[in-house]
Amino acid sequence: MASIQMLYKDGYGSACGGVLLSNRWVVTAAHCLSDLKRYRHLARIVLGARDLTQLGPETQIRTIKQWIQHEDFDHKTHKNDIALIRLNYPVKFSDYIQPACLPPKSSNVYKMDDCHIAGWGLLNEKPRTVTTMLQEATVELIDRKRCNSSDWYNGGIHDDNLCAGYEQGGPDVCMGDSGGPLMCKRKKAGIYYVVGIVSWGGLCGQPHSNGVYTSVQDFEQWIFNKTSSPKYHYMKATSMNISPPSNQRNIEGNVESVTMEKNDSSHSNSTGSIFNQIISFFKMIFSPHGKSDHAENLCRNGQESTETPPVEITTGMMDRETIYNGCLSSHAPAMLSGQAMAHILVMACLIALIICR
Repeated sequence: MASIQMLYKDGYGSACGGVLLSNRWVVTAAHCLSDLKRYRHLARIVLGARDLTQLGPETQIRTIKQWIQHEDFDHKTHKNDIALIRLNYPVKFSDYIQPACLPPKSSNVYKMDDCHIAGWGLLNEKPRTVTTMLQEATVELIDRKRCNSSDWYNGGIHDDNLCAGYEQGGPDVCMGDSGGPLMCKRKKAGIYYVVGIVSWGGLCGQPHSNGVYTSVQDFEQWIFNKTSSPKYHYMKATSMNISPPSNQRNIEGNVESVTMEKNDSSHSNSTGSIFNQIISFFKMIFSPHGKSDHAENLCRNGQESTETPPVEITTGMMDRETIYNGCLSSHAPAMLSGQAMAHILVMACLIALIICR
């Protein structure tokens, strides 16, 4: 999870949360960018942190290179409350920093019965209780029609919203949690999906006043279009083995990429050694167990499983960044890139030369 911070008189403070999609992109709420538009140079993104007052070696800090606010975002109604932030420099995935899995379009979110929220927002609205420790709580998805009833939000919930919390009040998001994740899975499944982004709500933790979230499923195509647009540094991705494709508050406050490692072969002239290097190259490309600096894909396209899924390999360039985890891989064309094909042809020529000897 990411903490979107602003520099105040007494130092940096968390203004909103965010969700890491790749090593360069963070998704958050559109209303979180209101202040950032004027003071982007005073903002930073903190990843891998638990206690914001003690940023250890596991923490990585980035600044904002650019942001993309949804074109149809309505600040009054909170419709289309979603935005993207491009980091100034790629993050390195670790045990503390991993990209999120987004739900397949075909997945029925309301069948997911194990949901959690997280953030550095207020612990209590009255009295106002601030925390610097990352908080987590279990919530329940609430039927949209029920949440939109006259004794609740009375028509203020849009088709691209999710409601989560408890009808009679309880654990909930609060000011400072905007942009953070609503994570859900089926109880027997092994993968949590970020199904929602914290948008707005009523009084924190009160009956009929639960948090409202932007449904990520409704904006999957928008996310793909924006992060793959030439205007935002186009990634030419190719892949193998990929399946086809009122009383409101602002709560502010992977397909695995192959990294080729250089092997020192300058002192090796034996045919066997060269041949082994060629075989190793092909294994690195086609093996489902290849490793890289990027996170291993734990998202199975359109499926939920307790097993570790096979890794689907994507090659491409976007300033050495990986755009998507496996849950969005269906948008990539199912063919080899010119770059990968060139490597294969070179290797084939080397094999032919060895055999001809």
